[in-house]
Amino acid sequence: MSKIERDLEELSEIAVREGASRAKAIDTSLIVVDERVQLKCKYPPCINYGRNLMCPPYTPSAKEFKEILQKYKHAIIFQIDKTIDREIQDYLKNKATNLLDLTKDEKFAQLIMSKGLGNEGADVNRIITVIEREAFKRGYRLTLGLTTGPCRLCKECNPQNPCKHPFEARPSMEAVGIDVSKTAENAGFKIQWGTKESMNLTALVLID
Repeated sequence: MSKIERDLEELSEIAVREGASRAKAIDTSLIVVDERVQLKCKYPPCINYGRNLMCPPYTPSAKEFKEILQKYKHAIIFQIDKTIDREIQDYLKNKATNLLDLTKDEKFAQLIMSKGLGNEGADVNRIITVIEREAFKRGYRLTLGLTTGPCRLCKECNPQNPCKHPFEARPSMEAVGIDVSKTAENAGFKIQWGTKESMNLTALVLID
């Protein structure tokens, strides 16, 4: 086993030890970038568009990210299975729609900001930070993590000011144009949209 193979295996194990439900190393050729993903952030406008430093238009365009991605060969993808908070479940039950559609619902967004999606489990950004740190120790200086959904480290983000959590805040996979569903499927992971009781959060760490 080569050094990179051993390191990727150990980093995947660290992700699970830190709270990920599953994690694995993948070749970056499995990561699908599609400009239409970012287009969906803008039309119809997501409530976070232009209001969060970790969301478009403050993130690299999908075209720019494609060029960046070509410089990476390896990544760690991981998922966290989370039970949706009971209050949010009740809100969803009164809606004839699914969780993904409600990302553009202002009231729902405020509820998410105050409650979070899960009532238990590890924090995605924390796991990303741990992987980045451990990868750096192994000599992978340009390792970069991408989280899931809009950044919620602050109750309200002011894009006109510097980020208050620069060491923890990361853009989501969607924010740079990654098709999360196809990428997860390519990695052999299942991803579900529309459940009203639970969901799996998917994140990615580029290793180099």
